[in-house]
Amino acid sequence: MKFSLFAHMERISPDQDQKQLYDEFVALCKIADRGGMHAVWTGEHHGMNFTISPNPFLNLVDLARQTENLRLGTGTVIAPFWHPMRLAGEAAMTDIITDGRLDLGIARGAYSYEYERLMPGMDAWEAGQRMRELIPALQGLWQGDYAQEGEFHSFPKTTSSPKPLQENGPPIWVAARDPNSFEFAVAQGCNIQVTPLWQGEAEIESLMSAL
Repeated sequence: MKFSLFAHMERISPDQDQKQLYDEFVALCKIADRGGMHAVWTGEHHGMNFTISPNPFLNLVDLARQTENLRLGTGTVIAPFWHPMRLAGEAAMTDIITDGRLDLGIARGAYSYEYERLMPGMDAWEAGQRMRELIPALQGLWQGDYAQEGEFHSFPKTTSSPKPLQENGPPIWVAARDPNSFEFAVAQGCNIQVTPLWQGEAEIESLMSAL
């Protein structure tokens, strides 16, 4: 069993100093590294004052210079907020800078607050469809000469620039809590991120049995 740290830089008070919060985040990740934890994960959110993580790649690049062994994961980037070419390139550059320590977690997003401000009119269903279009595009762009005619993004043959350091790209993790999403992730050769919520561990066991 491998233990990882999920650190989201939540603010428990509007008076909490944001610079201090980030410094404490880095200090916590250093402790995890020295303690032998497998990975640290941090996410993406916009305009919500309870967390300060608009671009997890920035945080992970910083952590790469201050840790030695941790895998560095996005938990998660929000799929509909990214063009496939942009995400492929930025993830690949992060993989290079972190010496191949990147794990790329991707989700459809969970907060209508963000949808309403960044992509007005988009609902959770469309966000999920955007994620399903994005992930194969990432994999294709990292392999090279990939063209797409999609519902949301279309472009001629393109190769990610740069390409990732890890062969075939960083491991992709899909945030999923229903069997259909599980099946999609497995079909794409991805790992699965799932958090026990109100149903607890029984929910995870149920989803695993559906695979």
